[in-house]
Formats: sequence, C-alpha cells, structure tokens
Amino acid sequence: MWGDEEMEDMDTSDTPWCWYYLADCGQWHRFEDDPENPLCSADIESYYLKNSKGVLNTSSSNCRNKIDFSAMLQTDLSTGRQRRIQRGFNVEKSCSCFSAAPVFWEHVDPTCPYQLMPLNELSPEYQCVVGYVKKDGLLDRSIVSISRIQNLDLWEFFCRKKKQLMRIQGVKDIQEKRLFHGTEIRNVDNICKYNFDLRLAGQRGHLYGKGIYFAKHATYADKYSRSSSDPLPLHGGQTRGVHGESTKIIFLARVMIGKFKLGEKDFQKPDHRRSENIHHSCVDDVKNPNIFVIFDPNQIYPEYLIQYR
Repeated sequence: MWGDEEMEDMDTSDTPWCWYYLADCGQWHRFEDDPENPLCSADIESYYLKNSKGVLNTSSSNCRNKIDFSAMLQTDLSTGRQRRIQRGFNVEKSCSCFSAAPVFWEHVDPTCPYQLMPLNELSPEYQCVVGYVKKDGLLDRSIVSISRIQNLDLWEFFCRKKKQLMRIQGVKDIQEKRLFHGTEIRNVDNICKYNFDLRLAGQRGHLYGKGIYFAKHATYADKYSRSSSDPLPLHGGQTRGVHGESTKIIFLARVMIGKFKLGEKDFQKPDHRRSENIHHSCVDDVKNPNIFVIFDPNQIYPEYLIQYR
C-alpha cells in the first residue's frame, strides 16, 4: 500500500512528531496502533533525528523489521512485505477503515466506473509492484507499464466482505495475499469494471475447483496471458498502450485467502456439499500453496495491471 503525500518538514524540537504506516485498509495508522510492532513513535523519532537517511533494524518475539528512512519504507524481514511509512503530526486516523477510498488513490472520480492510473516509474509504489513481479513473482520480463485500478464499487465490496468474514469468524483480520492472474488484453475492461467473473470459471481447466484461479508466482500466471498487439481497451471506448507492439498483461490482485484447504475438480465452494463455510479458498498444496482458487469475487480486489513484453 502506498501514498505519495509528503509531510511538511519542520524540525523543531517542540513539535510532537508521530510516525505512521499505511495499513491494508488504505489509511494511515500510528505505529502504536499495531500490537505486533514493538516500536513507538518516540523510539523511531529518536533514531531518525540521529540519522535521517539511515536504516533501523528491530526485532521482537513476533517479527523482524527494517525501517529505511531514505525510502520511507518498513520491510518485514520474515515475509518481505513492505509498507509505506510517514513522519507527521496531527495526521487524522480515519474511522472509516476498509470503506473509504485508500488515501494514496489520485484524482478519484466517483462518476467513473473505474480509473486506470499509470504509475510513475520513480515512485515507491511502482518499485514495490516491480518487486512483487520480479522478486516474488519470478518473472524477469521487460515491463511496459504498471497501472493502479481505482474502482470505488469493487473496493467497497471487498471491504464489506472482509468486515463480514471478520465478524463471522470472530477475528481481527482475515489472511490476505497479493496474487497474480493472467488473461487476455481484451478482458481488461470487464475485469476492471466488474471484477473477475465466476461464471467463466473452468474454461481453462478446474483441477482444484470451479473458481477463479490465482498464482503465487507471476511466471505461472504468464502462461495464461496471451500476446497481443492491440492497445489496452478502457472504459468509454478509449485505449492505452503501445500500438503495433506485441505485449502481454497480468493482474496483481489483493485476495482474501482466509482458511484454505486442498481443492478438487468438482468443488463449487471450499466446503463442497457442506452447509457450513469454514474455509474461504482452495489450494494445490496445503503445506506449500502456489495456486489459490476463490469462489466469491468479493474476496478479490484487482489492484494493479502490469503490461509487459
């Protein structure tokens, strides 16, 4: 999750500086709000004042983190997960977590079904997505563009589903991953507008259930993305892309995987032919899953579109 807002630089000794991280809900939260983080704003501020371009390594019984002040990023050294951090004062913490549009969305137009916002190659957000594609996704290809998908309706459905599952399960969070999905360029507009269509599930096989398939690695999703010289089709008949050049696309989505189980080809939901719904997704391997199958599109938010050659 990312934000490009810069706080005013006021290095006065009497300013009550606080440190914030950009949470999954798209809002800024103080470090003190994260029970798994051993640091408070005062600890971070003390180190920052000594070396504003340095790196702070921290560890606790639950996690090991690295804070890079030059990049303003926090990295979980166990999982590689990164999140944007910010130094500021009187940053209002929104009470509308998992409902309001993420704070890093730009030029939000509520009259549009969706907006495809190209990312600046120099931005931390762009670099993080590249990291997901090449380091985590293992796809060493030349990236043409990365665009953020801003769809207020799909974001609301996703947030409401997360709140619902947390209430039903009686938990404070539902396990979520960023996963890849490969498809054809002609499907971009419909996915950005309506989300992935469960009614089309199984057209290319359904070994682990009749759901929507996502991959841990971009290399696997790449197998299902077809090369095309057509520009990206967008809402309203507009197009974007390099005309005449053959490219491919994959989606990087936020996916609520929750509790998962081994899938089977005839499954129409994780707890197939059972009245209860204990599980939320199916996988190819319970111990080391690489493929995830989702049966409810509201558990998915298509966050980024990556075009590559």
